[in-house]
Amino acid sequence: MSYQLMFQKAVELQQNGALNEAEHIYRQILETAPDNADVLNLLGLIAQTRGIHNEAVNYFYKAAESAPHHFPIYFNLAVSLGALGKYMEAHEAYQKVLQLKPDCKEACFGIGNLYWQQNNLEAAAKAYRQALDIDSQYTEARTNLYEIENDIENLQKIADGNPMALYYLGRRTFNDKDFTGAAAYLASADKLTTDDEIKAMLGEALLQTGEPDTAHKLFLQAQNLNSQNLTAVLNLADMAAEKHQFGEAEKYYQRAIELDPRNLRAHANYANMLCQSKRTLEALEQYRHAVIIAPQTPELSYNLSLILKTLEEYEQALDLMFHAFYLAPTHDDWALNIAETLITFYQKAPEKALKITENWYQKMPENIIVKHLWATLHQQPSEVSKEYNTLLFNNFAATYEQTLGNIHYNVVAKIAELYAPMKGRILDLGCGTGLVAAALKNNDNRFTGVDIAENMLAIARQKNIYDTLLQTDILSYLQGNKQPFDVIIAADVFCYFGDLQPILQACHPTRLIFSVEVEKEAEGYKIYPQGRYKHNPEAIEKLLTACGYTQIQKHPLILRQENGVDVDGMIFEAV
Repeated sequence: MSYQLMFQKAVELQQNGALNEAEHIYRQILETAPDNADVLNLLGLIAQTRGIHNEAVNYFYKAAESAPHHFPIYFNLAVSLGALGKYMEAHEAYQKVLQLKPDCKEACFGIGNLYWQQNNLEAAAKAYRQALDIDSQYTEARTNLYEIENDIENLQKIADGNPMALYYLGRRTFNDKDFTGAAAYLASADKLTTDDEIKAMLGEALLQTGEPDTAHKLFLQAQNLNSQNLTAVLNLADMAAEKHQFGEAEKYYQRAIELDPRNLRAHANYANMLCQSKRTLEALEQYRHAVIIAPQTPELSYNLSLILKTLEEYEQALDLMFHAFYLAPTHDDWALNIAETLITFYQKAPEKALKITENWYQKMPENIIVKHLWATLHQQPSEVSKEYNTLLFNNFAATYEQTLGNIHYNVVAKIAELYAPMKGRILDLGCGTGLVAAALKNNDNRFTGVDIAENMLAIARQKNIYDTLLQTDILSYLQGNKQPFDVIIAADVFCYFGDLQPILQACHPTRLIFSVEVEKEAEGYKIYPQGRYKHNPEAIEKLLTACGYTQIQKHPLILRQENGVDVDGMIFEAV
């Protein structure tokens, strides 16, 4: 086959999208004609089509050396340089085009786009006007000019049949959170042209309007059109992760990070997915990348700290927790987790934990959580225990029952084993989410529940097993209550009180069933860093007798596990 026939065949293949076959023939031609400008230019266009702009630039420069007066080569060079973010070099290439062909409106348009990408809107507008001076009917230049001048009225006038104007209007509407309106504009644009950015944004709008299946198809189409469309790749990753298709999600997250190594969303969401997959160390690495990118985003530091905590890297975890909390000090849940982490760290390094607590207390002396923690770590009664416990259980409510399952909580089951069936009016002190009533409820009893945490009561209320639920502290209720009860139950409640005498006195003469954590070596009771009290069973028995109870039964049991260790307790029944 002659050189000319080979060249014509390759051009035909390239025009039909058979890029590999065309490239193969072009390279054969270069073996005998290494400086052929046309072949070098076309190889550059193949690389440009594939998004390999560094390779494309090399071909275009070689082509320009062989044909320095051929303006299309410089135009193609400018496009790839612009895609690489080399704006100065791209501008020079466009200027070379205009030197060779002063009426090239596309070069003026390209210069306008370069300035727009650099946010130099005045220079961009000037370049678009130059393009319009060459061709007043140049729709693309007019559309971009209206967009950067915020001329929405004229954009709407030229929108009919103009995909770019429709895209700009859709983008503006999307940014205004009118996703239905945005989808309408973008769908109209999508019918007029095949463009990956339009498809990707339309997909995002449809996600917001509740059409995930159509959105997914659009993201796939956008990615097939342009494998470097980051919006499409990220959305495909997130959608796969949401469906727990972790292998598919990981492929897309890695692709997104390859396209943009500093993309915060890619690193953060990939880390979340890795956490769900129990790949803790890999998640740790991704969160670290995210924190480096956005150190002032508190959620990222906090999430990273949670992983470090599970790895028992307590000092590093606390550093990040405090960094996050000081950035967002209204997060009581974060402060509670800091306190919990300090309590755990105290078991390993008491002096360091105390020092960290002291520093926190000095910075935020009015914070209820650190005030309570400071007291309990110093084995002192907390002046804010009621306020602290209210905060604790309001924040704890959503995961309360799941957590009790994880720590093998046994109190309610044991009470039900010992005392069911139970008749009459029953007062459930510190009722929480209603576990006691759920275990003991029958047609012969009626329950009243009292708790300090409204969020716990809200969950109990949904179970429809209580006749009355009241948000108040138990001692105030007992001392003010005038209604008679047949039984008072306090499951895992008295551990939050030291001196039980006022409570026991207020309960008498009603039959009383309650649990305590035990410490036989304590004189009466002893506070622990967790903020809970352990009681000496003999001291409790004496208190019950002093309050007027005459029949007392005790049932030892394992209350739960704490950090994998059994917690000894006892259930008392007093009549």
